[in-house]
Amino acid sequence: MTTSPAATAAEPLDPPTVIEHVGGNIQHGWYLDAFLAWLERRTQETGISPSLLTLQELQEGQPELVAGQLGLTYVPAPPNVRPGSRNALFFDPEVLRPDPEWTPYPEGIRHLPATARLYLIDPATGASSRRKVSVASVHGDFGDPHQREHQIRWLLANMVKDLRLGLIQGDWNSWPAGRAPLALDNVPDRAYALNRSILNADGTMRPDDVADRLLTYAHMTDVGHYAATVLGQTGADRATTEHGPNKDRQEVPAADLPPGGVGPIDRSYVSEELLPALLSAETPNTPEVAVISDHLPQITRWSREGLWAVMNRTVATVRH
Repeated sequence: MTTSPAATAAEPLDPPTVIEHVGGNIQHGWYLDAFLAWLERRTQETGISPSLLTLQELQEGQPELVAGQLGLTYVPAPPNVRPGSRNALFFDPEVLRPDPEWTPYPEGIRHLPATARLYLIDPATGASSRRKVSVASVHGDFGDPHQREHQIRWLLANMVKDLRLGLIQGDWNSWPAGRAPLALDNVPDRAYALNRSILNADGTMRPDDVADRLLTYAHMTDVGHYAATVLGQTGADRATTEHGPNKDRQEVPAADLPPGGVGPIDRSYVSEELLPALLSAETPNTPEVAVISDHLPQITRWSREGLWAVMNRTVATVRH
């Protein structure tokens, strides 16, 4: 049995601060400049700059541009099997500190996850929290539900073991349970319908919600759903795709929609233990945001004091 490394004793965090996480798929990096301009305007308007970014589909050279413009530390994914889109993770080194012993695991998939294990820094003392949070930027395989399941199982097995903390955001290419289409049988784009479907034992097909079921079974919580249903933050769990041009053949007929409409395929999940530190979650859906990508971004905000309370607990962990 092992315990997480102890942090230097320190007084409670003062003053209280807000930590903002922004995640999003920047469609092939085409409108990265617009995305960064939007982030900077938000920072000017709110006075809060993101401390953590998890982005997907950036292109060669773009992660370095993001890091330089926002003053963040860049964590790349391992090299892709082929050049092109990549996942990237960024954090504010004055707020979060990486575990130097963490080594990312390469996987034989198109979009490899960007991963890090991060300690929280006490701004008063510079001390690291006793515990760390495993953070991942994920892009589920677009065409293979079995590969998507493999990705989730790998992440949970390697990064969010018992009594460890996790924050996993990404494009899951599948829906949350209860918010998936009732059927994809009448969607004109049959390749799309197949990519998002699971073959049942009886030979029938159903829309894929496996990632959500696996993550919630592991006691990870969909932050947007929690914010919408528990905190009453309307729109935090709105659909993140099915908008923009060239999507008409992927449209699900109204008769096949679940009550309340389909849920988001881009979602953030956290360990249940972190939920008391959640301040808010939103999925902006403005004309300015809609033209940046065919995916809407997700924004979550966290109490730094609340995170410190969780991440500085003494917890006995067992290495399996």
